[in-house]
Amino acid sequence: MARRRGGDKLFQKEKEKKDFRRKNADKELVKSIIIACEDSVSSPTYFQMIIDNLIAQKKITPNSIVIVPHDGYTNPTGVLKNLKNYNKNGISYKEYEYKWIVIDRDSDYKGGGHSKKDFNEALSNAKNKRRDLHIDVAYSNDSFELWYLLHFDYRNTPIMRAEIIEKVIEKLKNLEPHIFSRLTQDSIKETNYTKHIFKALLNFQDIAIRNAKRLLDSYGASHNPESDNPSTTVHHLVILLNNLKNV
Repeated sequence: MARRRGGDKLFQKEKEKKDFRRKNADKELVKSIIIACEDSVSSPTYFQMIIDNLIAQKKITPNSIVIVPHDGYTNPTGVLKNLKNYNKNGISYKEYEYKWIVIDRDSDYKGGGHSKKDFNEALSNAKNKRRDLHIDVAYSNDSFELWYLLHFDYRNTPIMRAEIIEKVIEKLKNLEPHIFSRLTQDSIKETNYTKHIFKALLNFQDIAIRNAKRLLDSYGASHNPESDNPSTTVHHLVILLNNLKNV
């Protein structure tokens, strides 16, 4: 009997080791991502739609991806600060495998916009040789809505936010007039419209990714995110999220 009890203990220890290795392996499979966005509605809602789809398909767990609550910062360095200040239940941004901020160049919008200095500082300060401190940037020059526009057309000539939004509204009204007939420059930022936009553009996402890649490639090694209008790296974050489907 004593020998069997010893055997039972040995068996239990081996089982616990296997369970521990399996749990660790499962954790490695589920990549964790944290995202902080410049605006409080449209871009976080857009990325939340991608996340919700992944959760519904059981490709990720609800805790795999966090969109940082908006803390009032609307300038690029402020968004970076918002991400770095994140701490929930003792977990900081450093604990996440991938860290992203989503910002616009917004060179001139309604008499405001972001300064060249602030935009460049955000890009520079996001970089770090230490992996646990490095932050990737999904930027758009001039605005996030450029990502929407690239679902329809390739555009490589300068275009500012107001014209981008105007063209996107026109395209969406032609695509689904029953949904977007009352879409305006102001309402395009609303939660419900952002959800509708995501659904309407989902089948064209591959086109947008190709157009965004082509646009960046056109600038070559000398690409300057601050001055190269139009340009965007939003597709890099979209691709990362979509690849989680393979986990």
